[in-house]
Amino acid sequence: MVKQTKQNEPKKSFGYPAIEELIDSEDFSKVNPAFESFYKELDAIAKKKRGLKKGKDAKKAMDSVELVMSLLKELLEIKYQLQAVAKAQVKK
Repeated sequence: MVKQTKQNEPKKSFGYPAIEELIDSEDFSKVNPAFESFYKELDAIAKKKRGLKKGKDAKKAMDSVELVMSLLKELLEIKYQLQAVAKAQVKK
């Protein structure tokens, strides 16, 4: 998918428009509460003594949530690095 920018230059999309928009806007106000509540629910399930399998599955899901959050942070860092490189090239 190719999107048009303000200067009529095509903007490449890598097939994840929701993630791209999230990283571009840096507005995590909708995502953070969802992750937080989901993580708390999983934590409560993991701490219960009943159903050993449920607890293990909840811990795996918690690890997955942490991984997604880490990936989003890494994408932001990459965005900032690319912006710094672009600024340096403009100055040259």
